[in-house]
Amino acid sequence: MASRDTAPAAREVQRAAHRALGPTRRVELALAMSEQAREIAIAGTMARNAALSYEQARASVLRRLLGVRLFEAAYPECAPRP
Repeated sequence: MASRDTAPAAREVQRAAHRALGPTRRVELALAMSEQAREIAIAGTMARNAALSYEQARASVLRRLLGVRLFEAAYPECAPRP
């Protein structure tokens, strides 16, 4: 879906730059953005509950992302949800 606030010429410049990156670099950027989004979610969780440690906030975010069953299967050592 095209962005409504981007001019067609600017959109073409973006597409050309994106294509020039190549598949490996695009995957690297996608992974980096995913990690950054996760860190932002962890920081937000910690801001809403100052009593949580980083690891507890991380576990909370992963539990939300993965769902309880998959989270508990993947991280059986984690304590129940804080």
